[in-house]
Amino acid sequence: MRKIDLTPYIFNESTFDMKVATVNLLFNPELNHSARDLILQDKLATKIETAEGMILLEESDYTRVKTAVESYTRYGRGDAEFVSRILDAEEVEVKEV
Repeated sequence: MRKIDLTPYIFNESTFDMKVATVNLLFNPELNHSARDLILQDKLATKIETAEGMILLEESDYTRVKTAVESYTRYGRGDAEFVSRILDAEEVEVKEV
């Protein structure tokens, strides 16, 4: 699983909302989602929107987020923290109890 910090951060006195940015990229038209993919993206978006602070994602969901981030090409300097939090997400081993 991957652990992503979704807490907002400040850049140049502006607050960057990790949740909103992540969800928006999931629906980037350049990803050319099929109808089935759109449904999966929507379920993932809901998980992200309802997460508190950090989120643990299964590898399949993390891959969806990572693909969305890597496919977008119009980033600015203020997005560096956002991209880093996604691409450098900590791999976490979860044990069943």
